[in-house]
This record gives sequence, C-alpha cells and structure tokens, in this order.
Amino acid sequence: MKGTLVLACGVFALAGCTTWPTLDSANPAEDIRRFYVEQVGDPSCSVAIVRDGKTFFAGDPHTIYRIGSLTKLFMVEAFERLAAKGAIDLDAPVTRCSKYALAAEYETVTLRDLMLHRSGLPMDFLNPWNPLAWHRAFMSGLFGSHIYAAFDTRADFAEACNFARTRRFLAAHEPQYSNIGFALLAAAVEDATGKDIDEILRDEVTGPLGLHDTAFRLDSGQTARRAQPSAGKLPWLVRRGQPVDAHPLGPALLGMGGLYSSAADCATFFSRSGFLKSGSLCVRRLPSGRTIDYRFGMIYGGESFLCRDQKRGDILLILRNVTSWPAAEDFEMADRLFSGNSNF
Repeated sequence: MKGTLVLACGVFALAGCTTWPTLDSANPAEDIRRFYVEQVGDPSCSVAIVRDGKTFFAGDPHTIYRIGSLTKLFMVEAFERLAAKGAIDLDAPVTRCSKYALAAEYETVTLRDLMLHRSGLPMDFLNPWNPLAWHRAFMSGLFGSHIYAAFDTRADFAEACNFARTRRFLAAHEPQYSNIGFALLAAAVEDATGKDIDEILRDEVTGPLGLHDTAFRLDSGQTARRAQPSAGKLPWLVRRGQPVDAHPLGPALLGMGGLYSSAADCATFFSRSGFLKSGSLCVRRLPSGRTIDYRFGMIYGGESFLCRDQKRGDILLILRNVTSWPAAEDFEMADRLFSGNSNF
C-alpha cells in the first residue's frame, strides 16, 4: 500500500507541475532524455531523432533495451525478405506452414492475414475462461508476475489457439491488432523455413544491415550493455525506478515482442526508406494538428515509442527501461518536436 501511495503522489505531482522541455537546443534529443530521467524519474532513457538524413542521439546509443512490440516491425522486414526469396508464401494458409495441429477455422487464415492483423484474432493471450484475460493483466500489474507465462511453450500456445472462444474470433474475422496472431505467424515461419527466430533475424535483418545490438537472446557482451529492467507505471506495488525481474518470453512468443535493441540500431533500421509497411504503424493526429505514424511497445521492464511525422518524415524514438504504457508525455514530446514548438 505504501508503494502505491508513493507512486500515486508522484504521478499527481508530475501532472500538476510538469515543466516541458523547450527543445530549442542544438540537440533536442538530450532535452527529451533529460525530461524522462529528471522529471518522469526513469533510471535509463535513450533517444534518437532522425531529420534530413542526420541522426541525433541522447543517452548511450548502444545501451540495450527490451523493445516490446517494435519487434514486429523488424520481423515484418524479415518475413518480406523471405517471401521475396521464395522461402515462404505469405498468401499460404497458416495450417499449411505451421506444425501446430490447428483447428479447421485456421484454414482460411494466411500468413499475410496474421502479419497485417486482419485474421480476427484478439490482441492478447487467452485462457479457457476469459479471452482477453483482464484479470490476469490486472494481477500482473499489481504484483509484477508474468502475464504470458502460461503460453511460453509451443504446446500451451497451440492449445490456447484452439480454444473455442479463440475460434469464435476467427469466425467474426474483424481486423484487430493481435499479439496472438503475430506469435502464430512467427512460429509458422520458423516451421516453414526450418530456422529458429534468431537465425531468421540474423540472416534477413541484423546481418545485412550491420546491426550489432539487436537480438532475441543476448550474448555476454550485449548483456553487459543491457539496461536494468525497472518499475514504471506497472507494477503498481513496486516503487517507480526500482529494479524488477526481466521475465523473458518463452520460445513460442519471442517473435511477437521479445527483441532487444538499442537506439543506434533502431535509428539505422527505421531511418531507411521503405521500412513502413502497410498495417505496421498506427496513425494519430496530435493536438497541434500534425499527423504521425507511431508504434509503441510495452514489455516487463521495457517501454518503447516510435513515431514518424507524416509531413516531413522525421523520426522520434524513445527507449526506456521501465514497465509503462506509453503515456501522454510521449505524444507531447512528438508534438513539440514536429509542430514548430522546437527551434530544431
């Protein structure tokens, strides 16, 4: 209870007396990083801004963070490269590619449907009683347990995919963002190619692009540069900034959100023309009227925020070592940077 009260007071204080950075220095990325560390209270934050072909960093650009759902953007690149080589057919039914014994309803779901979040599968992982598992999400936020632990193995995940409640989502076939669908996609591509997710990432993305900080499983040198996972807005009973366990995802789930990366690697990857794939990013209109494409990721001990100004193509990336849903301050930073409130 004491930790909850301290956190609540901290959030109230931030809301009431926030001093937004002016972003008028020679490197506004440093202004943004300082805001998160000094005002929000994050122990570690790295920022990258890409504008007119130049990249500006703040914080160590090679500190490694858990990037959550930004993982999917890297894997879309990998899967499209595999498809271009003829190694996989994105328009094939998932039942033809996956070794899972999937129910008949999956026969009309293609790999491309899963990649573009149009299969109808819901966002998060299922149990037999509650398809969105809100009670598990609440308990995970409260105590810091691992919401996905019951689906770490392939057998458990396959069973969840075949729950009757899951199949009813497929019958409705209403497009919606789905961690479940992307995890199923990654597993199916592993089965179709005979490669594990690490090999696919290395052969199709990190190797060709020369990325050195991006991996699903870190080696000893990368581990030494990893930001310590810390409590942010979740879990509620752990004081903000305190170290928490990493809770790595199991092998059935790595492809949907288990990637580690750095600001340097992400800036290299996302600044390339053509990275933006249909259905990969969300669209949001900021208070200033500017429109951005964005994606955020939240995984235990890591929060990531990526956005691109649609008018100029500038990119803002914020990586933090806290467990937090991306909040209003992330979009406020983007609005101030892109709307002309910055002299940058």
